[in-house]
Parts: sequence; C-alpha cells; structure tokens
Amino acid sequence: MNTILILLALTSFLALLVSYARHDRFAGPASSSHPFDELGPVEERRHLVPRG
Repeated sequence: MNTILILLALTSFLALLVSYARHDRFAGPASSSHPFDELGPVEERRHLVPRG
C-alpha cells in the first residue's frame, strides 16, 4: 500500500514539474503554450510591416 502511495505521489510531482517546465516564462515565448508575452501578441511581432 505504501509503495502505491509513493508511486502516485512521485507521478503527480513529475506531472507538476513537467507542467511548470512547459509554461516557464523565463525561457521566452517559444516555450510558452500561449503566444503572448510582455510585449503583446508574438504573431504580430514576426511581421516586418505592422498589420494594423
């Protein structure tokens, strides 16, 4: 029983760690699941001529 609880706790910890690593804002917008950061939408900054 204890082994099952320990494995469950380690699995949930690993899932939380992976979730944090995927949504880390310090690595830049390419690692984020949302195409926004402090400067606005990432897609608009990729164009040389602003689309307004």
